[in-house]
Amino acid sequence: MIEFLEIPFIRNAVIGGVILAVLLSVLSLFINLKNWSFITVGISHAAFGGLAIGFFMGISPSVVGTIFAIIVGMLIAYISRHGKVHEDVSIGILFSMSMALGVIFITLTPNYNTDLFTFLFGNILTITQEDIISLTVFTVLSLSFIAYNFQKIMYCCFDEEVAYTSGVNTTFLYYSIILIVAVATVLSVKLVGVILASAMMILPVALTGQIFWHYRSLIAFSILISVLMVLIGIYLSYQFNLPSGATIVFIYSLLFTVVVGIKSLLRRT
Repeated sequence: MIEFLEIPFIRNAVIGGVILAVLLSVLSLFINLKNWSFITVGISHAAFGGLAIGFFMGISPSVVGTIFAIIVGMLIAYISRHGKVHEDVSIGILFSMSMALGVIFITLTPNYNTDLFTFLFGNILTITQEDIISLTVFTVLSLSFIAYNFQKIMYCCFDEEVAYTSGVNTTFLYYSIILIVAVATVLSVKLVGVILASAMMILPVALTGQIFWHYRSLIAFSILISVLMVLIGIYLSYQFNLPSGATIVFIYSLLFTVVVGIKSLLRRT
């Protein structure tokens, strides 16, 4: 294991994966409390459209993907709060449009290569020092904002109307969390790809919620399990030449299935 971690790109993958695991695990709490699972799917698929446009224009795909994901995330948030169309319908339309746009720009991009498939399905082994720096800065800023407003955010998650009447700026917090989720989605692309990015925001609390109920325990054990899953996934993907993102999500989903199965059996006894 020590020799394994001495490899530079493996070390970058582990550091980046651990940082992402912490950030996504914290966001998972709010996503599960607000039932935003489909919103994360919409934003992650929308990012693909931005990444493809970046490839086509010869601009950094990560930058264009981030901007695109933020725009779509804000549109989803606005429609969810003010639109007369049902939230699921609006999300479905927006992410379908973004994916379709991405496919169009892919076909228009001359000599596009397998780097695009890295964005689709993830390859944590391609994480660079620059990625780690940007990821660290964003994670520190995001977690600082969440920590400072944690009680207000939790208040909004449980009863937004009462929080609003109590003087909490619910609109600001709502859009802020959506913004953080949008950027985190793009940053997690190299970990698991846009196809599986939403899974890493849903699974942590979905799993720990089967065992714990207090939010402190949910966050702590979500982080612990997510870090463990990332480390195991990276190790297995390296040893057996497997796609890192798919491996991480698969073993995470498998663990969730096992926990749910055991819990179901215990209820019957």
